[in-house]
Formats: sequence, structure tokens, C-alpha cells
Amino acid sequence: MKNLIAVPCFNEEDNINECVNSLLELKASSAIDYDILIVNDGSKDKTKKILNDYGNKISIISSNQNHGLSEVFNSILYYSKNHNYEGLLIFDSDNQYPYRDIPSLLNKLYSENQDIVIGSRDFSSLDHFSKSKKFFQKLGSLIVGLSLRLNLTDVTSGFRAYSTKAIDLLFVSNTFTYTLETLYQAKQNKLKIASYDISYTNETRESRLFDSNFEYIGKSIKIIFKSMLIYRSKLIMFLLTVLFSIPGFLLTSRFFIKYFQYGYNTGNIQSLIVGLAYFNFLLIFFVLVYMVLSSYRNKVFFLRNLYKPKHS
Repeated sequence: MKNLIAVPCFNEEDNINECVNSLLELKASSAIDYDILIVNDGSKDKTKKILNDYGNKISIISSNQNHGLSEVFNSILYYSKNHNYEGLLIFDSDNQYPYRDIPSLLNKLYSENQDIVIGSRDFSSLDHFSKSKKFFQKLGSLIVGLSLRLNLTDVTSGFRAYSTKAIDLLFVSNTFTYTLETLYQAKQNKLKIASYDISYTNETRESRLFDSNFEYIGKSIKIIFKSMLIYRSKLIMFLLTVLFSIPGFLLTSRFFIKYFQYGYNTGNIQSLIVGLAYFNFLLIFFVLVYMVLSSYRNKVFFLRNLYKPKHS
């Protein structure tokens, strides 16, 4: 199998040596063969110089400016497709994830015929996570898992392995992160998703994705809600239809209750008229909303086919 280990990095001069050396050490000792790609997303420190010293041991694609993790992920997918890799694994440059679990994630990907394998952390063992962060991580995983009808315990982990099918079909439209939207895309495309329990090292630096937990929670909620609307639109439309049908049901029920109690009475006909009018309005409204969401979903996949990477 032709595999790629891809590492996004931005201003990682303090960590990148340890990261690359670990991957090279594992490559020399592991039965799984893979190439190493480092995506330098506009680093302003010595990261690029350090990477260049590795010569042909690794591949590097770079950008002169920082585009963010979502754009990096799309560039990695593009690179993987163009170089015909059969498996892809995303690994963090700050060494928070255990590099020795890389073969296990790839083995699970192939042996169980999965399309995405998530390196799942045990939040209770993460001392550097506050109680509130642990709570919202677990709550977010529960909500996403329920909406996808999957048993997922860590939906924000970036340590993941992807199959050829996933590489071909995934594309991120939001500008924050790839971890959440890709799960909804995967479900929409009937990709198989599994988890693998990993150990997790101590945090080496503050996250650069967000400035505070409140910002992270707000952006994550926005992505989850938007992804549910776009990629799980049938389920959402069904639930909303049931919810908003209650007033119309009550109005029409009033007419039929009065009808069977007292017989036909023109004084009650307005309940039936208003109720039916409400149902018609609701039907037209949700059909239009579904068409808009379907159009946006098609636009995402259209953009995927026309995508040109910002890292080269």
C-alpha cells in the first residue's frame, strides 16, 4: 500500500525537528511503508529552514501566507490524489499525538475496510484540559455522534487515517477546521467511520486555532449546525417539519373535534381553513429551504472538482 503521512505546520521551529525525526525513526522500523509530507502554512520563524535541511527524506509544500487548517487539509487531499496514495494519515506537528500509534490506525483502516479511522483520546486522562473543556468535548462528540448515528467519542481529534475513497470525496468548505465537517460529508457519502483509542501526550503549546475556549465552542457549534443542515438535510427537514406541524395539527384537530361533537358548524370552519393554509405554507417553505441546502451542497462538491491548492 502506498501511504502518505501529512503534517500541517505553522511556526513550529521548537517542535518540528522532534516531529520529523520521530516519523523517520518509525518509518525505518515499521512494516508499513509511507512517505512524509510537511505542509508549511506560511511560517515566519525558522520552520522552513529546518525542514529544508532534511533534503529528500521528506516532501514539503509551502505557502507564503497562513491560510488556516481547513485550506491545509484541502491541499493535502489534492496532493494525495495527484500522487495516487492509497492511504493518508494526518499527524500534528506539535507532537501531541503518539507517533507509535500510526501503524495501528493504518492497520485498522485496511484490515477492517474502513474509510476514516479517528485516533480517539480519553478526555478524563487529559490533565491540561479544564473541566469545562472536557465537558464540551464530550457533549460535542455526543451531539455529532447522535446526529450521524455513530458511536464517536472524540470528533475533534485531528489524528486520522483516510482511505482512497475518502481522499477522493472529502473537501472542506469552512475556514476553521476539517475535523467536524468531514464527518458529515463522510456520512453523506456513505463512508465507513471507526475510532481507535490512543494515548495522548501532554500539551506542548497553546492551540493556534482559537484564542479562547468560548471562541472554539462558538465556531464549533456553527460548523456542526451548518454541516447538519447541508449534509443531513433530510433528517433535519423531517424533524423541523414534525416540530412546526404541531400548530397546524392543533388547528385542524379543533375543527374535527367540534365536527364530531356538534356536527358541521360554519363557526368552526376557520380552524380548518387556517390549519390547511398553514400546512401549505409549511410545505412550500421547507421545499424551498431543502432546494437551497441541496444547491449549496452541490456547490461544495463543484468547488472540490475545481479546487487549486494554495500550497505548492
